[in-house]
Amino acid sequence: MEVDVEKKRRRRVKQTMSLGERLLQTAREARELAKRLPPGMEQARQLRRAREAEAIAELDRFLTGPARSAPPRSR
Repeated sequence: MEVDVEKKRRRRVKQTMSLGERLLQTAREARELAKRLPPGMEQARQLRRAREAEAIAELDRFLTGPARSAPPRSR
């Protein structure tokens, strides 16, 4: 019994901007949208989205930045 199994092909996309740049762009867009919205749930959702994108961008910057030397160990 032979079964044809179709392999899923992964879409390969070459990113033109770094992850940090894309996150900061998302944050800017979310803040601009929030400015145009009336106070309420959707505005709060967009502001939260902006804060999360900024926090992730900062984390990415920290993790991909130059290696830091370990702090001196105290005895």
